[in-house]
Amino acid sequence: MDQLSAEKRLSLAYLLVIAAGAASSISTGVAWSHWYRTLDQCVGRNCSCIIYGTHTMQYFLGGGQAPCIWVTFGPLIYLFFTIGLICFHGYRVLFTTKSPSGRSTRTMLAKLDTGESVQIEAISQETTSHLPTAYWIIVSTITSFFTIYSLIHFIIYLDGYYHTCNQYRSTLERLLSLHGSALPVIHQRLSCSGIFDFMDYMQTDSGNAYRDGIINTGACLIIGIVSSFFSWTAFLSTSVINIMVARRNNE
Repeated sequence: MDQLSAEKRLSLAYLLVIAAGAASSISTGVAWSHWYRTLDQCVGRNCSCIIYGTHTMQYFLGGGQAPCIWVTFGPLIYLFFTIGLICFHGYRVLFTTKSPSGRSTRTMLAKLDTGESVQIEAISQETTSHLPTAYWIIVSTITSFFTIYSLIHFIIYLDGYYHTCNQYRSTLERLLSLHGSALPVIHQRLSCSGIFDFMDYMQTDSGNAYRDGIINTGACLIIGIVSSFFSWTAFLSTSVINIMVARRNNE
C-alpha cells in the first residue's frame, strides 16, 4: 500500500470515527437527559443513568451516574484527536497531490534518430510528501490505544443496555400484573426494543422527565450502541493501516 492510498483510507476511517462518535454521544445524552429525574429516586446517591437500571418493588431505579458519563462523554476524548488527524491527512490528500511536489516523477534522456538528445520527464503516480517512520509509529500506538478504548466503551454500553432491559422486564411484570403463561412473553419473546417502548409509555412517574413528551428510548440507545461499534471498527482499521505503513517504512 503506497502512502497516498493509506492516507486516503485513513481520512475516510477518521471521518467515520467522528460521525459515529458524535452520534453515540448525542443519542445517549438525549436518553439520559430525558430519564435522569425520573430514575433518580435513590437516597444519598445519584442513580439517574438509563443504563444499568435496577428493578425494585416500589420504583425502577437508574444506574449510577458514572456509566452514563462514560458512554456519553467518552467519545469526545477521541473526537478531538481524530478531528486533528483528518484535517492533517485530508489537507495532504486534497492539496499536496495537486502540487508538483506531490507527484512522483522520473527523468530520462532519449536520443533521436538525428543524434539529438531530449529529456523526458514522466509522472509515474501522484503521492504525498514522505512522512517519517517515527510519525507512523506514534500514531499507530495512539490509534491502537483508542481501538481498545472504543471497544471497552462499546462493551460497557451494550452490557448496560441489556442490564436495564432485563431489569425492566420484572418491573413490567409488576405494572401489568402478569402471571402464569403470560410471563414468557415478557421474559423470552419481547425484544429489548419493545421493553423500552413499554418504559416510554408506562413508567409511572414519567411526568418528571426533563424533556417534555415521549421519546423513543430504545431507538436512542440502539443508535448509540451501533455508533459505538462503528467507532471501534473504524479505529481498528486505522490501527492496521498505520501499522502497515510503519512496517513498510521501517523495512
